[in-house]
Formats: sequence, C-alpha cells, structure tokens
Amino acid sequence: MRDEPPDHRDGGWVGESALILGVAALIGAMLPVVSDYIAGPVAAVAILLGLLGARRHQAGRAARVAPAIAGTVLGAIALFVVVLMLAASQS
Repeated sequence: MRDEPPDHRDGGWVGESALILGVAALIGAMLPVVSDYIAGPVAAVAILLGLLGARRHQAGRAARVAPAIAGTVLGAIALFVVVLMLAASQS
C-alpha cells in the first residue's frame, strides 16, 4: 500500500476567501462612506477567516498558508485604517 498525501481540496477556500475579503476591505477602507459601514465588518471577517485558514493548514487540512496570512494582514491593516478614519472624523 502506498502512502497517499492528504486531500487538501476542501480546506483551501478559507485562506483564499480571507485574501479576497482582505483586499476588498482595504480598497473599501479608502472610500469615505463605505469604510464606516462595510469595510470594517469585512475586515473583521477577513481576519477571522485568515486565522481559521492558518489553523486548517496547521492541522493538515489546507495545502497553503500564504493566502490565509496575507488575508489576515490585509484585514488588520484595513481595520486599522477604518478605525483611524473614524477617529479623525470624530475630532
């Protein structure tokens, strides 16, 4: 019997979704009205999915961890920009 590599097909979507949402949140954070209502929650979801994708990679259920890490970082940057914009607009 051969040792077959684990099947990674069902775990990779989480990291890729985190990356897509992180990019969308970062773009949305630059728009004035969108950043307050849409980019903040999208960035938070990108961070959560990125962390989940990294955990799936660590458990062996996802082949790549780079999209999950990139999505987490982009989501965190977008969330920081949203908070910064909110703080600047309240002053």
